[in-house]
Amino acid sequence: MNASLDHAPCGYLVFDDDGRIHDINATLLARLDLARDEAVDHPVDVLLPPAGKVFHQTHFFPLLRMNGHVDEIFLTLRTRSGVDLPFLTSAVRRPGDEGTRNECALLPMNQRRRYEDEILKAQRAAERANRAKAKFLSMMSHDLRTPLQTITATTTVLAHEVHGPLSPGQREDVNRIERASGELLRLLTDILEFSRLDSGRVRTRIKDVQLSAALDRAEALIRPQIDNAGLGYERRCNASLVARADSDRLQQILLNLLTNAIKFTPRGGRVSVDAGRDNGHVLMQVTDNGPGIPADRLDEIFEPFVQIDRDDAQRKGVGLGLAISRELVRAMDGEILASSEPGRGATFTVQLPAALHPREAPGASLRG
Repeated sequence: MNASLDHAPCGYLVFDDDGRIHDINATLLARLDLARDEAVDHPVDVLLPPAGKVFHQTHFFPLLRMNGHVDEIFLTLRTRSGVDLPFLTSAVRRPGDEGTRNECALLPMNQRRRYEDEILKAQRAAERANRAKAKFLSMMSHDLRTPLQTITATTTVLAHEVHGPLSPGQREDVNRIERASGELLRLLTDILEFSRLDSGRVRTRIKDVQLSAALDRAEALIRPQIDNAGLGYERRCNASLVARADSDRLQQILLNLLTNAIKFTPRGGRVSVDAGRDNGHVLMQVTDNGPGIPADRLDEIFEPFVQIDRDDAQRKGVGLGLAISRELVRAMDGEILASSEPGRGATFTVQLPAALHPREAPGASLRG
């Protein structure tokens, strides 16, 4: 064996098909605290603990013989003093004049194990931090909603002039407070909903949902926004389309997507909804003809607290609407996708399981 191979940073071992060791480098001998004559011409079993012998005979060597090579398999060797050492082992079979030789390169795993332990500790710390974040968001939302609801209720009383008539200036101030408190309540609701989803505390009641009825409900709520924004609206949906979904959660998803489309569509533009069936799924597409989304940002828009600036669109919210929608869709065994051509708008597609027998009315099932 040449000096470079003998003192390589990894172990090197050669044995024949009878299991007899033909060669072993100084690096591996040093790790096992063995002399060369204690290994060469001896069975490979002298290097292995009892479990390692079984693994070698039933898995490692049969796999090597069948495929001609093995890549990155854990193999445990035992030192003179009885300490088991893990190695990441790759091997190849080489035929020769004196028979086939099995050449193995063995990389010690002590450092890798330490790195894996550190990664595991970091992962656990991240999980604890994530739980603490979810708990903080939930507590903050709850604590802020109470005084906010008081502000909203008081503003309503003032708007109805329960305590006397308002001057035009006072009424404008009250209306401004009412709009601001409504927007803040919506933001807090999003944060609270996300914290529940993040901790797995949201359940869904799955049943047959007629898509046209779900769209009727959503359109009734967003019609004032469409009119105020000066937008056109179009819907194409067959009345026979039925999805397996949670009716309330589907309503929430539709409102999120429609509100988003309205926000990013310039006055005079158009928002459309198309619904159809694709094999065992129903598809709903919400499309706007706004500035669109850059191709390199499409993968980010469903991440929490991410907002994509789209030209002059007014920024509102904390970037949770799409993240919430994705988690809700997935909780109903569906998926949501985005596509866009910059300058020509964006399309969000919701895919949900289709009802197998729409005319039947199976009972709801609880998930979560």
